[in-house]
Amino acid sequence: MDWITCANSFITVVEHGSLAQAANKLNTSSSALSKRLSWLEKQLGVQLLKRTTRHLTVTDAGQLFYQRSALLVNDWQQMLAETTATYGEVGGILRLGAPLATGSRLLVNYLTEFSQCYPKIKIELHTVTAGQLPDLNLDVFISREITEFNSCSYIATKLLSYQNGFYAAPAYLENNLPITTPEQLCQHNYLLFGEQNHQQDHIFENNQRLRLQGNFITTNPEVLVAGAVAGMGLILTSSQTIKRELDNGLLVPVLPTLKQPTDAIYAYYPKLNYHHVKTKLFIDFIKQKSSQTLPAFCAQD
Repeated sequence: MDWITCANSFITVVEHGSLAQAANKLNTSSSALSKRLSWLEKQLGVQLLKRTTRHLTVTDAGQLFYQRSALLVNDWQQMLAETTATYGEVGGILRLGAPLATGSRLLVNYLTEFSQCYPKIKIELHTVTAGQLPDLNLDVFISREITEFNSCSYIATKLLSYQNGFYAAPAYLENNLPITTPEQLCQHNYLLFGEQNHQQDHIFENNQRLRLQGNFITTNPEVLVAGAVAGMGLILTSSQTIKRELDNGLLVPVLPTLKQPTDAIYAYYPKLNYHHVKTKLFIDFIKQKSSQTLPAFCAQD
């Protein structure tokens, strides 16, 4: 028995909620896993889990040990991966966190090529809540700039810049009033991103303001884009967010010179006592690729 193996086993049990699922994940038996947990509790002198035939409950001591050991075991595994990478191909797990629109509409444009460049890096993409603070369990946390966040535990770097504009399906433009000036936009239906309020005010370059209103609102970026493709109305987003639709002619720009002010997406990653090669490779890769294309991002993430 050793501390790293047993701690990792405990972490896996907590995250999967059962011995059987954790054993399957670790490619071992439930009995072997149970022995590791018993050894861990004996060494610590506290009960970490309350076990019955049907349920596993984490004790207060177990919750504290889980939170701290998860970070330590992850650091240990990263250290091994970085040390190995010094003399060989980079590998290991890269844990990314991003809001839904960012993950499904922005990162997906880069992850395939990144994986082809670094096939031994395994990527975990976790969906986080917009506005959520960075999570130490993630290697890279991607979001808009968190202006009120000031932590000595993180490094923030600008990942890419973007501007939003108007887009619509060709069929929608053919079947509705023409749009040649910003004022005419007020006569059209908009597909809005949010939880409520079918009327939203937006600011554009030169401090121009427009009040957008429509009959459809959602927090699901995929549904928003699909609705625009189906001709339900216009959307306010970026070219990179809808790159596939633009490439296939499913959506086209509307008043392409009318843009919102440039904004940015940031990557937050923990300050570590060692050089995190995977994180650096990923951030440098995204920066390089995004600089080669039009900067972009989904509207209200």
